[in-house]
Amino acid sequence: MPALDISVDGVKVVTVSTDGLDVLGVDIGGTQVDEELASLDVSGGAYPDGGAPTSLTWVACTPLHAGQQIDVTFRESGRSSQPGKTIEELFPDEPLTEQTDFTPTAEMFKELRAKPKRREKFIFRLISSSGASFLGETNPAEHGFGFSVLWNSFHPGQARVSLHAYTLDSLETRSPLNNLFEEKIAYGGSVELHVA
Repeated sequence: MPALDISVDGVKVVTVSTDGLDVLGVDIGGTQVDEELASLDVSGGAYPDGGAPTSLTWVACTPLHAGQQIDVTFRESGRSSQPGKTIEELFPDEPLTEQTDFTPTAEMFKELRAKPKRREKFIFRLISSSGASFLGETNPAEHGFGFSVLWNSFHPGQARVSLHAYTLDSLETRSPLNNLFEEKIAYGGSVELHVA
């Protein structure tokens, strides 16, 4: 089964096989107000027809620092280097809630706007094995960014790579994000990201 390899500064963090999954994603994100520059998450899920959905996490909220190199490689086959964990396993001391509506409220956006900025911008260097690349930065109005490598079972032979930035206004009004880079990679393809 296809697999995603994730490394930071040349050290493998995890390999995750898509076996038994419908979706698998590597996500990196950061905002102007967070203490850490960015964080890394690796998660996936299975959503069988008529069955209970399963969501698993392999890497949760791992801080990333300026200048670190993150590499994601899409393998034609591979085994998971560790099992994924459920939310209950990740946070055994947290009470489970029945909250199903995670839509941000106007009050949440007001609180975010009031927080002091820890940085004015993010600078990116992204290099794909295809030869495509992106070098650029966010503008001071852009609150944060998101980078992802997403695989799904509808297109098992490819993974979608994307990098975008957003403002709080665009989030609140659900306006389009500022897409900085997007492509699809096939087996053997990889992408390298540096954030500062």
